[in-house]
Amino acid sequence: MTVLLVEDDTIVRLTLADLFDAAGLDFLEASNADDALIILDDPSQPVDVLITDLNLGVGDSGLALAAKARQRRPKLRVVYETGSPEILAGRDFSPWENVFYKPFDPLALVATVSALNGSRCSGRRSHRRSASKMVASSL
Repeated sequence: MTVLLVEDDTIVRLTLADLFDAAGLDFLEASNADDALIILDDPSQPVDVLITDLNLGVGDSGLALAAKARQRRPKLRVVYETGSPEILAGRDFSPWENVFYKPFDPLALVATVSALNGSRCSGRRSHRRSASKMVASSL
């Protein structure tokens, strides 16, 4: 299973990437929707789970990204993370969607993502843009 993590906040993205790496999850990173779509358009990049912030700054929101991503990869599971729960007010979620409201326990996110596949990945592959290591107890 490979996770595509899309988060515009560098500290949050690096923290989650460190936790995914420690958990043995294969993952790719993007800081915005456009970069995420480039990854999703590459058939050589397996992506099973999209984790996206809803507020991604300039460009598409996480909701728009998820819609485009599901058009490209209909079996993709999506996990939203947001500090703005009002964006999702009144929204009905599909079985392939999960939501984490900030601040959340990042270990709970890792556990949820790991459970989507029923097990942790054995072959580790990560695409990191930075060697910086940051740790946070909650995001």
